[in-house]
Amino acid sequence: MDYLMLVDRFNAVPKLYEQGVQLSEIQGKYLEAQACRQCEMMLADAQNDGVKLKIISAYRTREYQKMLWEQSVADKILEGYSHSQAEKEVQKTLAAPGHSEHNAGLAIDFGRPESDDVEDDFFRSEQARWLCKNAQRFGFILRYPRLKEHITGVSYEPWHYRYVGTEAAMFIKESGLCLEEFLHFYSEKYI
Repeated sequence: MDYLMLVDRFNAVPKLYEQGVQLSEIQGKYLEAQACRQCEMMLADAQNDGVKLKIISAYRTREYQKMLWEQSVADKILEGYSHSQAEKEVQKTLAAPGHSEHNAGLAIDFGRPESDDVEDDFFRSEQARWLCKNAQRFGFILRYPRLKEHITGVSYEPWHYRYVGTEAAMFIKESGLCLEEFLHFYSEKYI
């Protein structure tokens, strides 16, 4: 399993990947098996620290991602955007089908226990603070950090964490890099 594969608007999840990925259930959602084991340990550690984390979203099929994409684009068109403008606006916060880390089963959107969806002010929560301080110990990174939008092409998402493995996650966190920078400069050591 390539936990460091880059999935973005230019790099899709390989077509046959979803047929071979092993998924495990957590909080009624699914993650790639190793990512799920690590997430279970992370959630237990957070709970021991008095912090409850809710998984809002994890693995998504391409079909489900397509439905989310089409609905978001349609919503923007209703706001007055042209189709191409709507797609450009939507891609700032939602990946096209097959280009989402959720399609790989390696991404999790977290929230507060009472949340039903991701929230723009999540970064202010005790859950976000705990994740920011501890997620790397379990192999997860904040995938779309603030001030890296020009590199990732995605707006800051304090709720979106990606499993990359513990060693890489620790390095990425300590260095202040985003995944794209890490892969460009240091991937040979880790791949």
